[in-house]
This record gives sequence, C-alpha cells and structure tokens, in this order.
Amino acid sequence: MAWNKRSWRLFFNGSILGIAASCAVTSSAQEAQSAAADEGADSLALRYAAAELVAQVQITGVHRDVDNALSEPGMIAISGYVYSAVSRQVWKGEANRLIAFRLGLEACDKKLTKGESYLIFASPDSYGRLQLRGCDSAVAEPEATQLLARLRDFDKQG
Repeated sequence: MAWNKRSWRLFFNGSILGIAASCAVTSSAQEAQSAAADEGADSLALRYAAAELVAQVQITGVHRDVDNALSEPGMIAISGYVYSAVSRQVWKGEANRLIAFRLGLEACDKKLTKGESYLIFASPDSYGRLQLRGCDSAVAEPEATQLLARLRDFDKQG
C-alpha cells in the first residue's frame, strides 16, 4: 500500500482518536478510584457519626439472644446474638474495658467469632443496650486495616 496524503491523514486521525480514548479511559479510571476513596471516607464518616461507640474489640463470649415470645416447648427462637468483648481501643464513646453488644439476625445473619478482633460501630437500641445495626457495623480486623489506619490518623489530629 502506498502512503499518500489521505492514508497518512486517516492514520494520524485514527491514532489521535485512539490516544484520546486511552486518556479518557485512564482519566475515568482515576476518577472512579478517587470517587471510591471519597465514598470510603464518606462511609467511615457516616458510620462514625451515627454510632455512639466506635471501638476495636476482641470477642470473649458469644451468647444466644432468645426470643421467649416466639419460642415453644422443645423449640427455641433465636433473634440474634449478644457478644461480650474486651475493648482494645475506643475512638468514640465510654472507654469501658468490658463491652456487651447485640447483633440481631434481622440486621445481619453472620455470627461473629469468639477470640477474633473486630472494629465495631454500635448504637443504643430502644432499651438503651448497645447493638450493631448491620453487618457493616462489625468489620473483622484483617479487613479493617485501612479503616483502623484512618481512625488512628483521625485520633492523632485530635
């Protein structure tokens, strides 16, 4: 194929469009990452603001929260679990060493593990007992490293 003026122009315009599209995709990806980071910061800020207690805890006991009204002879209705824990660090709320909180099955169907550490965001229920409002209110320590780092930075800033 002989390269004439028209073929050079088509090649050049196609290359420019390809480069522009590549830049747009890269820019969009960077904007998406930035938005995700902002969303994570917003998510942490919202969870922090909504919670009465924000703490890193280690679960020392797991107890069934029995619903006596729904239970029948020979059958126990469990409405959730009550956890006893030892606080490792408290960012918001009373800094009691021993903490008890509830996680109802209506809010989250996962069960926390005895001996494991979690970052929790707890609020009082209508009876004044601490409870977690959903699965995202208890973040296992391995998944909470970024949140913990941001909370520690927040703590240093005062």
